[in-house]
Amino acid sequence: MSKNIKAFFSFVFIILSLILFYLGFSNLKKMESSYFNLTRENSSLIDKKDKSEDKLKNLSQDINLKNTKLEVIENELEKFNVLKNKSAEIESLNKELEDSKISFEENKSFKSFELSREKTNSYPPLNGNFIDKDLSMEDIEDNLSILPFFIDSYYTYNLNKSIGKHNIKAYENLGLVDYLLNGDNYLLKSILLNDSSKISRLKDEKDSILKKEENLLEVSENIYGLNTNFRNKNLTYDNSSKDKEENDSQEDILNALCLDILNSSINYLKGYEIINEDGLNKFKSNDKILMTEKIEEKKLTTNYYRGVDEKAYTISEEKE
Repeated sequence: MSKNIKAFFSFVFIILSLILFYLGFSNLKKMESSYFNLTRENSSLIDKKDKSEDKLKNLSQDINLKNTKLEVIENELEKFNVLKNKSAEIESLNKELEDSKISFEENKSFKSFELSREKTNSYPPLNGNFIDKDLSMEDIEDNLSILPFFIDSYYTYNLNKSIGKHNIKAYENLGLVDYLLNGDNYLLKSILLNDSSKISRLKDEKDSILKKEENLLEVSENIYGLNTNFRNKNLTYDNSSKDKEENDSQEDILNALCLDILNSSINYLKGYEIINEDGLNKFKSNDKILMTEKIEEKKLTTNYYRGVDEKAYTISEEKE
């Protein structure tokens, strides 16, 4: 009996303890200052803080991006203002481009040289550097027949090819300038204006092509004897060493090659002679000196002349 009573009270005590624990826990949760509420609020605040920091970071990035765009827009606005003040410069560019165009050269008729079937002279040709001086009649005929094509290929084909490439650049840039004058996209116009530095280089390119044209015309006149402005030269030899590769030009080499062909054919051509004056061998045409040769010890120095100036294309080499 006693044991049953004790068991009953123990059971009742346990039930009461559970009820009291439940009531106490419920009241504790309802208290704002309770540990559970504080922990929950703290977690919520931390979560809000993290979200706020993420939003702040995103906003900062957006602000930086917008500031960058704003700087770009401000720069472009400055370009627009500059563009308004560049109308005179654009007109100048347009005129410069129009002036930079070059007319194509018409085909010139370079006639073949009249070759005598029999020797008309008995000159020993100069040594030359491009053509063997001891040639058969057939070789001489072949060389003289192809000589006009050498000059024509440089004067007409190569020169017009350079002119064509140059004019393409000029027309491309004229299209850009036309847009600068008449286009309605100010952003594009400002970009084009800022990239117009290459336009000025066309003038230098034109000058270079015209100089080449002048040189080639000088070569053709020199070979065919058309240069009425030719004057005799006071010939002097400069024995100082020259780096030939640095001073070579296509026109100099073309002129030298053609003169070597004429020199090797001298005994079958009229109007040419070779004389020796003071140890200097001279290849001449009607008192016009075309080519000279001087041998000092084992050194052979050859001068090729063209045009009216006194400068010569010089080749020096050691002879065995």
